[in-house]
Amino acid sequence: MKRETQNVLVLLLGLGVGVMVVKGAYLHYVKPSLMPWLLIAAALLIALALVCIVRDIRSSGIQTHETHDDGHRHGGGMVWLLLVPVVLIAFVIPPPIEANGAAPVAAAQPHRRAFAALPAERAPVVSLPEAVMRAATDSAGTLDNHLITVSGFTLIRDGGVDLGRVVIVCCAADAQLARVHLAGPGATTAAGYPEDTWLRIEGTVVPGSASAAASFVPTMTVTDVTKIDRPANTYAY
Repeated sequence: MKRETQNVLVLLLGLGVGVMVVKGAYLHYVKPSLMPWLLIAAALLIALALVCIVRDIRSSGIQTHETHDDGHRHGGGMVWLLLVPVVLIAFVIPPPIEANGAAPVAAAQPHRRAFAALPAERAPVVSLPEAVMRAATDSAGTLDNHLITVSGFTLIRDGGVDLGRVVIVCCAADAQLARVHLAGPGATTAAGYPEDTWLRIEGTVVPGSASAAASFVPTMTVTDVTKIDRPANTYAY
């Protein structure tokens, strides 16, 4: 690969990362906390490419024009093809991973520990992954007989309905599906919505339901169901 092509490739890579950050498409791949590092990486790549391009132009001088005239015109077309990924990133944003693209949370025996008490509210908002973790590993029983509010998308499973969220630890490559099984009178209402409908539900986790026999998926007795808009960022962290 010619040096000029290498410089253009590095420049386009930096621009592509910058475009993803500006458009917010990076949230489909990594956690929001990684945005500063992506900006730094994009800036360094662009700066490195520009420095190399300027240095090559100054060092080659008139020879650059002569070399171009001596039969290297055909190489320019391949360089311009490198613009295709940048154009795709700028105008085609892939959707985030859905439930069918995420692996279920591993059903290994969890290590139990005491969690902090929930806020003293009627139905505090708890992220769905945290509710799953508390139900399976909390030795203090902070969810027992405690009304909570969780949100997620509906999943139809064996005639029943679950509420799920796609969780990423670092990036989309490690995406996992966290879910709770819905029961009680509110579950019938939730099951009436099409799959992949986003809901906010109030209810209580059935004590001991997150067992090995249930693959540590807790059951939640639902008392209230509200349809909500799909969030801009569908991942949980």
